[in-house]
Amino acid sequence: MREWVIDLHVHTILSPCASDEMVPPRVLHRIKQLGIDVIAITDHNSAENVAAFMAKGREMGIGVLPGMEVQTREDIHMVCLFDTLEQVLAWQNIVYGHLPDRKNKKDSFGEQWVVDSEGNKVSEVERLLLMGTDLTLEEVVNGVHHLGGLCIAAHIDRKAFSLWGNLGFIPEDLPIDGVELTPHLPRNQTQLNQLIKRGFYYLISSDAHWLDGLFPPQCFAAMDSCNTKALRSALLKKDGCYIRTIR
Repeated sequence: MREWVIDLHVHTILSPCASDEMVPPRVLHRIKQLGIDVIAITDHNSAENVAAFMAKGREMGIGVLPGMEVQTREDIHMVCLFDTLEQVLAWQNIVYGHLPDRKNKKDSFGEQWVVDSEGNKVSEVERLLLMGTDLTLEEVVNGVHHLGGLCIAAHIDRKAFSLWGNLGFIPEDLPIDGVELTPHLPRNQTQLNQLIKRGFYYLISSDAHWLDGLFPPQCFAAMDSCNTKALRSALLKKDGCYIRTIR
């Protein structure tokens, strides 16, 4: 068992609110400089850049987990993580089927580019990704689990687009696998007490939309290998696995 340095919430040039510098060579070079072992690519409601990042990650010796940040009907963001490209693309098909078919307004929201492993622009996604699906919170969690993935409540310490911000608590009957906190805000003791009560160990992720948003290591996972099964155990502190954070 070893400690993996992880950042499981990273956006690419496909997310309309992300910068043009968020392409595989530049992101992964920065990740390597920082000493991070594994990242997850989690664009808004889409996984069309996952394959390019996975290919470049293999070339550079950096682990890339396929993922997505889904916006539920309740305007709650959930980080969905998988082990294979096939799983995340199957999830993308489901999400696209529940995403309103509205055209992206590039002047307002930004461009949405699919790239190859070298960062060359291949195609532009015309449908608006930065909006809520009509999937409920429960449907997202259950759908991800059905495909064998992990479902983590994103940045719950933020007021906007978060489980805690929208509901003020974590529902007892919601089978999420864990939660994420941001590196930018003071800790809320009420939140932490509820996490302890639920048996969750939180992640800290960058939610980076630009290169400067990728920061030095703050989150570590003790596991034999970095996959969703081991991450689930680490989030529950089972089988000798655990999550350790700087704060």
